[in-house]
Amino acid sequence: MSLRDVSAALHRFPTLEPLNFHGLTQFLRMGCLARQTIAFQQVNNRRPPPVLPPAVLSTLATSLGVANTSLVQTCWAAFKELIWDHPEVSPRDDEIVVYNEAALANGTSFRHIFPPVRVCSDRSCSNHRDTDEIMTLTDPLSHKATLFTVKSGALPVYTSSLYCRKCNRRYYHNYSVHKQSSLRTYYGGVPSVIQVAQHFFIESALLELFANGMVFGWLSASNWARIYNCALAEPGSYIANNKLAFASVYQDHKTTRPEAWTLELRDRDVSNGFFLYSLLLEKSERSGILVLPHDEANQKDRLQPALAQRNKAMEGIGQEHWAHACDLCFIVFEDDDGNLMKIQSAHCDGDTIGHRCCKAHDCKTPLASNRRHFCPDHEHLTLKCAVIECSEDVETGHRTCSDPEHRALEKAYFGRGKALYQLRSRMKKVGVAVPSDSVPPGISDEDFDDEVIIESGRDGPVVVDCDGKPETGNRRLRAYFGARRTHNEQLIMRACGVILSRATFYGSEAVSAVNDFARATFPTPESTPEFFVFDNNCKLDAHQRAINDQHFSRTGKPVDVFHFNCKHKLSDQHCQLYCNPAAFPELIKNDGKWRFNTSTDGQIDAGG
Repeated sequence: MSLRDVSAALHRFPTLEPLNFHGLTQFLRMGCLARQTIAFQQVNNRRPPPVLPPAVLSTLATSLGVANTSLVQTCWAAFKELIWDHPEVSPRDDEIVVYNEAALANGTSFRHIFPPVRVCSDRSCSNHRDTDEIMTLTDPLSHKATLFTVKSGALPVYTSSLYCRKCNRRYYHNYSVHKQSSLRTYYGGVPSVIQVAQHFFIESALLELFANGMVFGWLSASNWARIYNCALAEPGSYIANNKLAFASVYQDHKTTRPEAWTLELRDRDVSNGFFLYSLLLEKSERSGILVLPHDEANQKDRLQPALAQRNKAMEGIGQEHWAHACDLCFIVFEDDDGNLMKIQSAHCDGDTIGHRCCKAHDCKTPLASNRRHFCPDHEHLTLKCAVIECSEDVETGHRTCSDPEHRALEKAYFGRGKALYQLRSRMKKVGVAVPSDSVPPGISDEDFDDEVIIESGRDGPVVVDCDGKPETGNRRLRAYFGARRTHNEQLIMRACGVILSRATFYGSEAVSAVNDFARATFPTPESTPEFFVFDNNCKLDAHQRAINDQHFSRTGKPVDVFHFNCKHKLSDQHCQLYCNPAAFPELIKNDGKWRFNTSTDGQIDAGG
């Protein structure tokens, strides 16, 4: 619309002639903010409606400070075409506050979250259309929600869904649910806003920020929630957090949050948002569609099957860079006969960044919550004595049975807790801050104590390393207390450091598990590397020979130089014969230097 068109509109509606330029531009901007809500209520979306819906009319009148709604309706009649075709506006913070206060009172909001479709997406349904100009979906349902954004902070919003009466499918912002399937079928691609809980949505841009903070800053979900609530939840957080420094403008930026909305980001929503965002990214990259159960009690349980499936894929050829090759890890050279030869090596190692798991050895069933020590399948073991191989029930209020020797181990374990309390008391006395919220409220130090092994010794019970082996001689009692963590994350990578695959090892870094993991990563003889570097290759090679596994028969298995010099005996003939890195001349260049960095795996571990 040109200025001539504006002039013509004012001529057609003489009651608007007193309207000044500021009032006109504000109406146009506020009208653009309401456009999506107006369109949602229109069956025919080709043209703007001649009359504004009552809720939108009231919202615009209040946000513009106009008592006479007929004036707003006249402005709409004059400029509706301009608003309908106008590009999306970027509102100022004060415009968002003013508009949203008015909209919330009328059952809508700034950035009201709607389904991305107005017609049924099932091509076999009679409600399907090639375009969404004429809406075929009906029965809208709306409820209050919170949208966490990067630029505008935490916004109180409304979200709505639509229903197809022909095929009984309800359409939400991110997914649709068929009445009889109880499955959430997500739309293709990655949406700009993701629903992480029934009443909480997070922008994908913010979830990308969370993901990068976790990767590069090692920030936990709880720390990200604290950072967001303190620094990003309101556009003027830097002023609100520094009242004295900004005393002259503090009152101007002071905001009142609506009581009916929860605008605080929770750590579980950060975690669930990160996982859901990652799953949607992975599906989009592979041109797939994410499908999750709809009727789960919480988002964590809903995501679990899809996460387990993805983790299983990462144990084999599912990593994005599985087929990686570069000049650092893919070597081509001439042999003595002038033939071109290629060498690729794979390096395997465990990274001890375990997470909570069931205390039953090598159990892979997830815990119901981090407060539990056993999964639902092994919950009955909570009532058994903590001493290994003791099948007696615990006594009330204890972790062991009535056996005095067993009780002595328990006393030693809880004695550690008293010592920790004394150390913290000393810190407080000298003025050192002791974190009071390092764990969620209501959870004691005992609940969050990692696994501790207490062993009976000559001079009384002693704490032993989780990987420690029982001393030779008389058999000693051992008891496990606290929560168990997975043993390690096992990695296979190229010499350049690019990770090919990852697997969670629950009980130990057993060579049988490493062999299965390696076979999953290199499933065909053609995919196996020329060299497989592993710090326990002598045991791995012996295991493969014992079970007659020929899968890696064409692969050399050297131990990396550091571990070979420090942790492998000269008297171990099998190790010296098959795993000494110097026994593989292809790994050594003409100048005597190694072709590959055999300690890549250790450097990756050190870097987190």
